[in-house]
Amino acid sequence: MTAKTSDPLAANLDRRQLLMRAFFGSVGAATGLAALPSEAEASDRRRVVFDLAILGQAFTVILAPGATLADPNNLFGSTIVGEGLLYSGGTIPRGAMNWDPASATPIGHWFIRGVFITRSGRPGEEDRTDPAGIGLSEFVIGRITPDNPFPADQLTTSGLASPTTTRGRNSVVGGTGRYFGARGEVFFANIGSNITGVPNFAFDFRLEKRDS
Repeated sequence: MTAKTSDPLAANLDRRQLLMRAFFGSVGAATGLAALPSEAEASDRRRVVFDLAILGQAFTVILAPGATLADPNNLFGSTIVGEGLLYSGGTIPRGAMNWDPASATPIGHWFIRGVFITRSGRPGEEDRTDPAGIGLSEFVIGRITPDNPFPADQLTTSGLASPTTTRGRNSVVGGTGRYFGARGEVFFANIGSNITGVPNFAFDFRLEKRDS
């Protein structure tokens, strides 16, 4: 009898990590976007900065028909749902690998639902390995608790996700609470990794000022 993985939870985590790296980029990717300001530098009210630690254990992928882990460049139509922890801008050390999300106090949550758009080697179709997918993200600024299941302040973004995340850009398509009616764009970059085996990111929101 051949030896097999004795821990199915570990095997599932490895699977999620592989797919997350295909969608968001390697945890060893560039730790750049030096242009992102720290929270202290964000004096313009139109500018808001958050750090994100994606959680490897809170990530689900449903493979499309014909898609396999053996070909991460041919996952067109596979869907994802993921979660992470939000921190004030500048909390996560830039370039840190295996950072512990429990070493700082999160200020909120991040959720994504998305679809892979990578495809290669399909007859009659142009190859596309980058960008990897398109997703809709919710930035919940405030902790979800039994007494507060719907924190008031939220931002919603939509756009492409790419392994070349040294300077990604998405649309800001709405918000609630302090960010009611938010419009603008958000720049993002991979800044390292955390102990759940997946990337950390920094997000630099540029929001239009509302008339007062």
